[in-house]
Amino acid sequence: MTTNLFLFQINDSNFPIGSFSHSYGFETYLHQQRIQTADAFEEWLLQFLNNQVLTTDAMAICRVFEALERESLADVLEVNAELNALLLPSEIRQANQKMGQQFLNIGKSLLDHPLLLNYQAQLKEQQLAPHPAIVFGLLAYCSKAELEETLSVYLLNTTIAMVQNAVRGVPIGQVAGQKIIYALSQQIPEMTEKVCQLPIDHFGATAPGIEIAQMQHEFLFARNFMS
Repeated sequence: MTTNLFLFQINDSNFPIGSFSHSYGFETYLHQQRIQTADAFEEWLLQFLNNQVLTTDAMAICRVFEALERESLADVLEVNAELNALLLPSEIRQANQKMGQQFLNIGKSLLDHPLLLNYQAQLKEQQLAPHPAIVFGLLAYCSKAELEETLSVYLLNTTIAMVQNAVRGVPIGQVAGQKIIYALSQQIPEMTEKVCQLPIDHFGATAPGIEIAQMQHEFLFARNFMS
């Protein structure tokens, strides 16, 4: 199977949607001195992936593909609305709205597809904000990517983006960061298989500690990241 390089382009940590400015709560743990080493950050990132990303963004991508196979854009919009509603920390909600809108604007300029236009029109009609994971799923589907490859790329590049932020924020060093990326990348095939088998009632389940840290970030005295 030919690798869909478009997926790597649109989900790269340098893609201009602003992901480099968000810690998704790990900066709170820095201030609490609970993350001070590469090992501690790696443990946090593993928990973040398994207990938040898989049950929100990754499951949403699975549902988007299933809905599009049924040619149901309405179901895609429903997943989008549910995913937005699950974002309890205000900073994370605002960050996703901004990144989602920027992602959709750039994605449309790269990939001319009527599905993207219809999605944007329905968002406006229903007064919904585009979510980055939904936009990524739509772009992947429009580019004829396979679901497994889409999930793998999303999880890998989420890992890379967070590690690069930790290199600047903890800091952990570039070599240590690459070791973390390699170690966690070995677990991505298992994560991808796991998320496709999760029952629908797992959608939105998150680790309370991570979510609380994301809420607390808004009130830190000094911050290097927007969330």
